[in-house]
Amino acid sequence: MTVLKILTLFASGLFAGFLAGFFGIGGGIILVLILMYYYSSVGLPTDLIPKIAVATSLFTIVFTSISSTVKQVENKNVEWELTLTMGLASIISALAGSKLATSVSGSFIKTFITIVIIFAGIRMFILSNEKAIDIDDLSNYKANVNLISAFFWGLVAGIVSVLAGVGGGILLVPVMNYLMKIPIKRAIGTSSSVIVLTSTFGTIGYILNGINNPEISMPGMIGFVDYTAGIPIVLGSVITSRFGAYASYKIKSKVLKKLFSLLLITVAILTFFKK
Repeated sequence: MTVLKILTLFASGLFAGFLAGFFGIGGGIILVLILMYYYSSVGLPTDLIPKIAVATSLFTIVFTSISSTVKQVENKNVEWELTLTMGLASIISALAGSKLATSVSGSFIKTFITIVIIFAGIRMFILSNEKAIDIDDLSNYKANVNLISAFFWGLVAGIVSVLAGVGGGILLVPVMNYLMKIPIKRAIGTSSSVIVLTSTFGTIGYILNGINNPEISMPGMIGFVDYTAGIPIVLGSVITSRFGAYASYKIKSKVLKKLFSLLLITVAILTFFKK
């Protein structure tokens, strides 16, 4: 790997890390797209590119989400009961879903990514003026949600995570904010903490399901995870993720929701038009 490629991946990590902390999404929404372009340039088989990009993205998200969660905990923006409930469910589905993800076609994965992202983005943009859940002072706030519903959405998030290479925050944040009526800042903080669990076990699943795959011959791989590309991204993302979490704590909730929705729609369009 050349110095230029290492620096490019490091810069991608800086960018994705800030977005991860700011939006509580893990950063994979950006990284998968960047990695798909990167692997297209190194001559990997077309059908393997989305799978390796997804697996490597999840690997980096483990470290990014830990960094951003630490800051969210400092800001008291984590609902721990929801973290444990949704986290346990996402672990189960991430491990099971990684087996499915390694057996389906790369084009299916790309289509799945696009549909999930654009649906979440449009929904959040349309509903971003809903005032009942625009709360900036959360010092006395306590969530009151149905844990069965939370477990279900945790299962769904785990599947989305391993198929799309994201931590699950693109689904969890809108679900918590609009369906569970949790303020956007608390939803982002809680999402970050759930992502730590989802991405860790999703990565483990991709490693186990790809460890003996004869198609994977590129050096620096553990299963479907490319740690040589992942490490420069991690080094960049852990630097900026805490800054992103701090910025999200300071910005107005209504503005934060509009920015989040625009991010999702933009990335969905870019993903759709990626050959």
